[in-house]
Amino acid sequence: MTPAGPGRAGSADPAADLADFAAGAHRHPVVLWELTARVRLLSDTHIGSADDSARTAADIAPIDRDPLDHAPRLRASTQAGLLRHHLAARLGPDRADAVAELFGEAARGADPADPGGTAVNAASALDIDDAFAELPPEAGIAVRAGNRVDPGSGAAAPGAFWRMETLPAGTRFTLTLRLWVADPADEGRLLALAALAADGLNGADLAPGVAIGARTARGYGAVRCDSWHLRRHDLRTPQGWADWYALTWRQRRERAHRAVTAPARPRPARAPGLLTLVPDHLQRDPALAAAIGGDYSAALADLATDRRHRDELTLTLRLAERPTEAFLPTGSGAPPRAPGPRPGLLMVGDTPRLESLGEVDRAHLRRPSVGGDGAVEWRPALGDTALFALFKRLSRRLVRDISGESATTLAEWPEDSPARRLHARWWGGDARSGGAPAPSGIRLRQAAELTGGTTQRTTRVTIDSLFGDAVDSTLLTDDVHAGGQATVILDAPQPDDAVRGLLALIVRELHTVPLDAIGGGSGAGHGRVTVTRAVLTRHEPGAAPDRVDLLAAIDDARSPERAAVGPWVSALRAAVSGDRAAAPGPNGSAR
Repeated sequence: MTPAGPGRAGSADPAADLADFAAGAHRHPVVLWELTARVRLLSDTHIGSADDSARTAADIAPIDRDPLDHAPRLRASTQAGLLRHHLAARLGPDRADAVAELFGEAARGADPADPGGTAVNAASALDIDDAFAELPPEAGIAVRAGNRVDPGSGAAAPGAFWRMETLPAGTRFTLTLRLWVADPADEGRLLALAALAADGLNGADLAPGVAIGARTARGYGAVRCDSWHLRRHDLRTPQGWADWYALTWRQRRERAHRAVTAPARPRPARAPGLLTLVPDHLQRDPALAAAIGGDYSAALADLATDRRHRDELTLTLRLAERPTEAFLPTGSGAPPRAPGPRPGLLMVGDTPRLESLGEVDRAHLRRPSVGGDGAVEWRPALGDTALFALFKRLSRRLVRDISGESATTLAEWPEDSPARRLHARWWGGDARSGGAPAPSGIRLRQAAELTGGTTQRTTRVTIDSLFGDAVDSTLLTDDVHAGGQATVILDAPQPDDAVRGLLALIVRELHTVPLDAIGGGSGAGHGRVTVTRAVLTRHEPGAAPDRVDLLAAIDDARSPERAAVGPWVSALRAAVSGDRAAAPGPNGSAR
């Protein structure tokens, strides 16, 4: 607390005395905003522990837990990093100074021109608490087991087995953030920056935002905010000071939790974000709106434009296969073509559930899923690792065919090949001995779940390859999933025409007669998926989204969609051959 000098003791300005009493020695806040969010996980999430001693088994990666009561937690530093990363991506590298205004900046050293100067850390204006998981009653912490899929063969890669603890979909966290304002002139701008950073929690179905934990490129860690609550404390007034400092930390935390968890009124299916709630709050307080409303609006006008260059490919995948006769011309008197894809079977292996344990040897993967009413249900999943490996396998075959390198073995594929570099950039490089695999540029936004279809129990035996009869004691029973469809969204940050052409060709492969499959039993025809809808949406800063129907481009050679896709395929051909001069120009013609 700042000592009261001769001119301050018994001052006629109580606001100044309160400001001195409320301020810490390093921050001197005059206004404090409590921002409380109730967020819900939409897919499996692994928040890794930095303490390796928390392992309960040598090969199981544990989730992070509080050292006192062992409750699963989301660290404050993790929350700050996720929000900062989202804000930095949204504002672009040219506005790094705005990100530092909200989240602070580490000292970069003294100014060489001023040897006597000192480096000063810029403290973050956001103060965040650790958040603790509230598990849904329908599911608990599980150990997910997986195996890296070899993109070349589609089979499980030997020795690439992993196991990790995961939090289920439906798990909730209550995030408590405090925005400290030291200068009243900065309040509107800091509030706008906080609202833009929190916009990343609005939900994965709207735009790529915050994803928590590991394997987020495979759809893990998707999150959505269910409710927000705002509370402002003017520490220069007796009421504002007492409303904050007269309570203990536990009382303030419980008050914030009650504000976002109490079912006081029916809530909409999607909670409004801070970009909606802050203007509503200002509208209810005309004096506050007059004080900071102009600065808040000016900051949004300057910063609200999303500066990310990104594409998203939205696919509808049916667990089905189009029959060959669907592609053959029908002559006069010929029977009509098949009405559509024929439902297929899928087996992404998982441990059978309790009700079928002992009856089946394997069951198709089912994971917790959040329904429209917020209830958690167990639904069949398409398989994140298997699905991504399918896209990666198709990409590698396409670029090798286009570049003329398909005759070489994968081991002999040159490291400096333009086709290999393009493939590794977007889908990730393969792990070398003693090294980690390169990350993928394309990301699966959320784990895909199957809707429709049904569980089908199949029984099979092993056939002796020499005599052709059944082998004794080899009866196997599986619960496979038959039929259904899933919506899949792939995000490509900083895309170019070459990757757009590659995505269009992958869609073509899956829309016609797919030669590749996912899951087990692919040799017997299981795991065939067919694209029935594919829309590529281009997002550019300040421009309306540009959507291209890729199926229209594939099916109709004279469509405007085909004209749009043609230059993309030409750019892909030029990129994998290393001939940049042959890439199409702005008008689609070769340079």
